[in-house]
Amino acid sequence: MTEDFAVLDFALVGAAPLAVARALATAEAQGRPDEASAPGLLSRLLGRGMKPAATAQPSLLAQPPGTLTGGVLAREMLDDMGFGGTDHEARLSAPLGDDGLTLIEFRERTDGAPSPRLTALSQALPGVEILGFRLTGTTHPGGEFGFAVYLGGTVVRVLRAHCPSEADDWQHTDTGPAHPLEAQAPPESPAPADLISPARQAAILAALGIDADQLLVDRSAHSEVIELSTRPGGRNPADLADPQPASEAPPAPHLTGTEALSWEDEVTSLLVTAVTDALPEDDQVPWLDAMTEDLEAGETRAALDRARDLLARGHRPAEEREAAADRLAILFGLAS
Repeated sequence: MTEDFAVLDFALVGAAPLAVARALATAEAQGRPDEASAPGLLSRLLGRGMKPAATAQPSLLAQPPGTLTGGVLAREMLDDMGFGGTDHEARLSAPLGDDGLTLIEFRERTDGAPSPRLTALSQALPGVEILGFRLTGTTHPGGEFGFAVYLGGTVVRVLRAHCPSEADDWQHTDTGPAHPLEAQAPPESPAPADLISPARQAAILAALGIDADQLLVDRSAHSEVIELSTRPGGRNPADLADPQPASEAPPAPHLTGTEALSWEDEVTSLLVTAVTDALPEDDQVPWLDAMTEDLEAGETRAALDRARDLLARGHRPAEEREAAADRLAILFGLAS
């Protein structure tokens, strides 16, 4: 694959292309709130504060095959967002690797930080883990290499090396608990520069049964492809027929209690119960906002420690508070 581009983003997810298409269209139709003025997620769910107005986005539609470029979807120049105005095009292809994953090719506007598009998508795919990758090519004035894990609208793991230009120093980010794939693809050395590099990205892909050199070149094994764009003439992904007739689909399991909750709903329920039990009302929203900052920054261990400290100060029976702490550890992927 030629490296004549500035920024290349792609992701892998264990969900069918149509499910991903519908979730992506839903997520992007909701727009992006003004993060600078938005109250914390958990305090908004408590009903406090005003929800900021979202920026309306054009509908993301499934297009006829061949609508998008046959090459990779990448920014050619760093200041060229490559969206064709407001067009948030994306391509979904499957199956990939040993587990039949779906490949998401997309363009992202954000540099030096986790992807807002993947964060929103993970919110719309509760309980489904998304693995995000970023690398840069020859037209980038500096460089950026990244691996991030998204779950339930939260960035739970970030490895990033970022240099805006040749005049800047490299900045390295290592937050959140290591993903199991990282143990199968260790860095060449403990040096920050080796925490995430093209070589380690390729090793992580190899652990999934994917050849990095052929990932965006050989598309012959893709039996399902959905092209998404805001261009007129497409179809709403919600109107596309399911690959499997509904009569042949297995019945959905009957879930009760916490099993029926999404990841975010369950975390929120546990934390809201904890703050109302342990803190006076005036202290509840600031605590939830601080917890939200930890989660959105990928500081999952710090978030769990914060929650455990709060639960230790509660007034409910000890076994209830201990069970809540254990459940949060499982939800945060930090159960011992």
